[in-house]
Amino acid sequence: MEVDAIGKAMMQYQLVPLVSQSNVGLEVTMQRVNAHGKLSTQPYPQVFGSQRQNPQIHNAFAQTQLKLTTPAMADLSSLMSYLAGLNITARRALAAEDYLWPLSSTPILPTDLTKIPLAEADEVGFKRRQQQSQHYQLEKLMTTGVHVNLSFNEQLFTRLYAETFHQHYSSYVEFRNAIYLKVAQGFVRMNWLIQYLFGATPTLRVAETTAKRQRTSVHGPAGRKSAVQGDYTSIDRYVAKLQAAVRSHKLVSVSDFDGPVRFRSTGSLTTLGRQGVYYLEYCGLDLDPTKATGVDQNAIEFMRLLASYFVMMPALPTAMVSQVNAQADQLTTQVTMENPTTASVQAQPASQVLDALADFAKAYGLPTSDTVLLRHLKARVTDPKLTPSAQVAQQPDLLNWAIKQAKQSQAAALAEPFRLPGFTDLNLSSQLLAEQALARGVKVDIVDAPANILRLTHGKSARLVVDGSGTDLNPQALTTVLAHKAAAKQIMAEQGVQVPASQTYRSANQLIDDYDRYAAGGGIVLKGTETTRAVVAFRIMPERALFEQVVRQLFEQTKSVMAEELIVASSYRFLVIDGQVKAIVERLPANIVGDGRTTVQELLARKNARPLRGTAFEMPQSELKLGTVERYRLKSYHLDLDTIVSRGTQILLREDATFGNGADVLDATGDMHQSYIDAVEKLAADLKLKVAGVDVMIPNLYAEFTPEHPEMAVYLGIHAAPFLYPHIFPMFGASQPVAAQLLKTLFPEI
Repeated sequence: MEVDAIGKAMMQYQLVPLVSQSNVGLEVTMQRVNAHGKLSTQPYPQVFGSQRQNPQIHNAFAQTQLKLTTPAMADLSSLMSYLAGLNITARRALAAEDYLWPLSSTPILPTDLTKIPLAEADEVGFKRRQQQSQHYQLEKLMTTGVHVNLSFNEQLFTRLYAETFHQHYSSYVEFRNAIYLKVAQGFVRMNWLIQYLFGATPTLRVAETTAKRQRTSVHGPAGRKSAVQGDYTSIDRYVAKLQAAVRSHKLVSVSDFDGPVRFRSTGSLTTLGRQGVYYLEYCGLDLDPTKATGVDQNAIEFMRLLASYFVMMPALPTAMVSQVNAQADQLTTQVTMENPTTASVQAQPASQVLDALADFAKAYGLPTSDTVLLRHLKARVTDPKLTPSAQVAQQPDLLNWAIKQAKQSQAAALAEPFRLPGFTDLNLSSQLLAEQALARGVKVDIVDAPANILRLTHGKSARLVVDGSGTDLNPQALTTVLAHKAAAKQIMAEQGVQVPASQTYRSANQLIDDYDRYAAGGGIVLKGTETTRAVVAFRIMPERALFEQVVRQLFEQTKSVMAEELIVASSYRFLVIDGQVKAIVERLPANIVGDGRTTVQELLARKNARPLRGTAFEMPQSELKLGTVERYRLKSYHLDLDTIVSRGTQILLREDATFGNGADVLDATGDMHQSYIDAVEKLAADLKLKVAGVDVMIPNLYAEFTPEHPEMAVYLGIHAAPFLYPHIFPMFGASQPVAAQLLKTLFPEI
């Protein structure tokens, strides 16, 4: 079919690529259920905060329904990543033995449907839900699914209107409305095909075993809660039809209209024609029970391809719209009620539509991924058993299968609680903060993943965050200076706290030449000044050859090295948020403890096999390694890898205790004497740091600090963007909710 005037103008002005950059947002509703597939009796998770203030995770009709809403995005991979993050966040907030139901079909409902708990966001909302429960069939209100919100790149409208169509339409709004109208008409006409390809609810009730199987029992005409048909002849007639349905009590409110497509604006329905359509909401996708998120990206890509096609193709003559839509409804009824495992009566028309879309994609230079998608979907037409509905219908025990799917998805969500799927390109602290933000309705934009820069937005407030905790709450100049160890130490010394003596070297030979001086003085700590990760400590100076080897290895990682006085004490990291110490961890040097039966090699492997251990800074607890220093330490104990270590004997593999060198991390928040907490908070206040990580060597955390004995607290470093994850995932002790506390500091209103 030849494109219309809009399609020709798009080709003339080279605007076709913009049609593939339409913005898509998703609304995914799922039920909270127990281990038996019954509605959860657990309260709404408090971590989500106020439902009125959380646009990303909140209730739907029932208290057990969770609605996850993404922002609109042009990049579908990013959209699916965001949804994955929301889904995991929701799952991790569930009570023990609670799960997310994977089907749009209802789980096991109470015999007395009036016992279904209604959502209680506020008094007005609760009253409206009571009206809905009395007006519509409750079972249909308890189904779930996916709504797709689609808007076109605004540049497409502005260019077309400015270049050509200002001569054909009385206003820019009228022009935009005309495009959205013909796309909505197209979605209505193709609803039958969408249901064939992506329907996944053979029965309305999962526990019903005798009912006839069909392609979708939820999003076909028979599954809708109301019988009101939308009038897609014009925007004004669409509005008038819904208003009349409310007046005649066919709908409780216009928002209850559940036809396949809704027109959406920023204002009320009555002003839709004047303000203009901002996006279309397609309301007819079943949850895909084989996907943890409930959404198959193929479905979203197909919806966007259809929209691209309808933008460029001629609209129906106005006089034919009602008749064609009625025929489309009949087709949808026919297709949705077919046996999902058998060929559809509409198989040939379905193939023809997909072929036409493939020709369109090729002719107008759409991405090759669209052609691949259509080939994949055509296989579902050829073999109906490849459709989601057929796969669900062929399960011999659908209830148990659905419960199994729910449990598997929940187990996967909890397997690595330090990772946030969809956001794993970020470091651990950034992922942990992002998860808290998603839970509380704060939008998370990844500005630069390699640099770990996030933009968090809630309402009209926006914050940039670097490395999970670096914020504009701290002075910018000081934040930059503190990244350099020597400068940070000098600043702390100027505040009157005790710091170890040190000297900075810019060449390996220069430091090696001073070996004898350090050997005479005892121990030494070597630190890369430009990276927090290069640290080596020796309580007793090693032989010159080893010292030289270690020094040269350090200079391979950094341009300068600080040689620092060794302080014999325990190492603590204080985390300051909003000017207050919120968490403290003690770091014990990398070690193994013998049991009298196991070799050194086996002890190392056993410790590294723990769930939270792994590559430094990619896992909450860094693995133990066998490098130059570790082998030297084993040799000092007269051990090799095959030696069996006696029961209870601790072998220190390093003498420095850092997050990246295999240290054991213990929560000490409740044990530290208040005097040290006061001192750290004073230092942060004097430097005007709202967020900071402060490293302090303390011989006895229980003994009160006295200014007359500054050696009781020696300050090693201070960081303006400290790690969050060690406090959330310590090896021993309680997890501290520091990511949530930081988010609250950034957005006090949540």
